[in-house]
Amino acid sequence: MALWLCLIAIVISIFVGWKFKMNTGIIAMAFAFIIGICVMGMKASAIINYWPTTIVFYLLSIALFFNYAVENGTMNVLGQKLLYAMGGNAKLVPFAIAIVSAIVGGLGAGASTPAIVGPFAFVMAASAGVNPVLTAIAITFGNLVGSNNPYNGYGGTISKNLITDNFKAALAEGVTELDEAANATIMNWSLKIWVNCCMITVITIIVFYFVYKGHKAKKVNLGDKPPAFNDVQSKTVKILIIAFVLMVVPPILNTWIKGVAFLSTLNQLCQPQVIMMLGALVCSILKLGNEKTVIRKIPINTIVMIVGVYSLIKVAADAGLKDAIANLLANNIPKGMVPAAIVLFAAFLSFFSSSTSTVMPLMYPMVPNLVATLGLNPLTLYTCIFFGGLATACSPFSTGGAVCIAANPYEEEKDLLSNKMILIALLVPVLTIIAATLGLFNIFQP
Repeated sequence: MALWLCLIAIVISIFVGWKFKMNTGIIAMAFAFIIGICVMGMKASAIINYWPTTIVFYLLSIALFFNYAVENGTMNVLGQKLLYAMGGNAKLVPFAIAIVSAIVGGLGAGASTPAIVGPFAFVMAASAGVNPVLTAIAITFGNLVGSNNPYNGYGGTISKNLITDNFKAALAEGVTELDEAANATIMNWSLKIWVNCCMITVITIIVFYFVYKGHKAKKVNLGDKPPAFNDVQSKTVKILIIAFVLMVVPPILNTWIKGVAFLSTLNQLCQPQVIMMLGALVCSILKLGNEKTVIRKIPINTIVMIVGVYSLIKVAADAGLKDAIANLLANNIPKGMVPAAIVLFAAFLSFFSSSTSTVMPLMYPMVPNLVATLGLNPLTLYTCIFFGGLATACSPFSTGGAVCIAANPYEEEKDLLSNKMILIALLVPVLTIIAATLGLFNIFQP
């Protein structure tokens, strides 16, 4: 009963928030307390502990740092200069953003990529008149290409390790090590899963490019030479460049050079949240903007929405959401519908949580049994789980989507992005289901 009440509450929260222009998070938080305490016997403190502190701190640190650059006009001038450097070709901007996001993600930035690339990407795109929704899609899904490779990508590595666990589980009792052939097979599968992921990612970016390319953010004159930075803006740009280098270089070094204690410590110190908070302090000391204005522009509406809905879904998880989905998938889905169902369930779970920490560990162990009983292609099933979980990466309730929205330095666009990215997060799984049903993920056989 509690699970059904939670699911109904999620639907009501989203619908009422959209219909009556209310903050969905406030409604969801109220439901979380009522259902958790009155129906499930939980303590109020336990529900409050569900607040996603990592995401909230990300949002605060990004806003505090980059709001200085917005408030003193640096981001506006920087966007014009970046676009001018590209020859003013607005049509190429979304693809350039996607490529840069893929490179930064592939170098080791991973989930931090939207925080690193986002502020620069949004201002360049705004100068080109590119719709901010298309910009967010380019950042989010471009990052998926780079950060999910099986060599050093966070998601790709976790996927490979989970497949390895499945292989080990199939070994005879007492045997714990895989032979060279098995390890080669696992890497081969991981590469093919990543290629499948890249294909659907590129398709997604292209589809939404044609959907949003005509919806411009604002009309601009691409032929105008951008103005020079003033003294305050020059100092701000230098701080931005230093912060960018510190956020990118140490993680790359730590990824490629293992076992060095100094690099590990430096990498922790140079996490985006830390660097942006220190950067905000430097901007405040140097008086590069009005601190009160910067604080007022923190996206409280977005934070409240994320905290409320996230807490409600965690209460639903306590009520047995993941077990119910796993049971339904394993016992009640016709063979022909299994790939589509896997995408749907993976996307639903990932809409409010992490694909790598929740969806993959839950669903990957189901694959060997589904292959044995239904005769399905394991690469198809792994890909459906892998990209099904990533398909909702742009959801404002997930870390990637929330950070991407927060990285947009234009406060007036944040609510628009939050609403639109919910819709995108619902549509991308549909594209993935179509691809799986048409056999796109069966191109590569194991």
